[in-house]
Amino acid sequence: MLVEKDGAEVVLKLASKTDYNDRLREEAAALRKLRHPNIVEVFGDVEIGGLAGFTMERAGDKTLAQRIRSEGRLHLDLLERFGEELIQTVRHLEQVGIPHRDLKPDNVGVRPFGKNKTLGVVLFDFSLSRTPLDNIRAGTAPYLEPFLSRRKRPRWDIHAERYALAVTLYEMATGKLPRWGDGQSDPALLECEVSLDTEFFDPDLRESMEEFFAKALQRDYSKRFDNSEEMLRAWRQVFEQAEDGPPPN
Repeated sequence: MLVEKDGAEVVLKLASKTDYNDRLREEAAALRKLRHPNIVEVFGDVEIGGLAGFTMERAGDKTLAQRIRSEGRLHLDLLERFGEELIQTVRHLEQVGIPHRDLKPDNVGVRPFGKNKTLGVVLFDFSLSRTPLDNIRAGTAPYLEPFLSRRKRPRWDIHAERYALAVTLYEMATGKLPRWGDGQSDPALLECEVSLDTEFFDPDLRESMEEFFAKALQRDYSKRFDNSEEMLRAWRQVFEQAEDGPPPN
């Protein structure tokens, strides 16, 4: 809920029933440990009528999902910048050991930053961050990795966070979701790799984008990027190659 506190607009997140109080308190505690420009900042704890909650800054007037639904795929400058910010944010989560567990465009706000009002992204809703690792169904399909059940030990891991990040980046780049096979069957039951709609990539980036997403969305997590730092370097190279232009004949 958008409320006013001390003359400023803030967001109040409140448990819908007392059963969720601990979950809200855990989310606030996790956010306090995440001091990062692209992660929503929590202000203070609240309790109203026995319901726990907290106040936090606004993540923006629109979510990334709303922007994609209304305008389609992102323009290259926004795609490059938003993508880099999201990868850097996931890198920070890896460093501090606090996962998000529900990374998707609906949980990413878009808002202006700084004096120049440059648009950037803000990650919010860490309500699943304390979910037990053996709960491999917590999250939102199709961003929730479908191949966790095929691990030798079926548990959520950081590879699944980067998988959700890759699906989000793909949606930003194409306005669509990646698919496996006919797009209807559970990818975990298929043996094929992801099908990429390369015609929706920007022509100047098509080849490098295809290479990036084919690796980031591999069924076998060991064949994906080893870490978010490697993923970030690859993302930057996609746009550096576009700036350099095609190689000479």
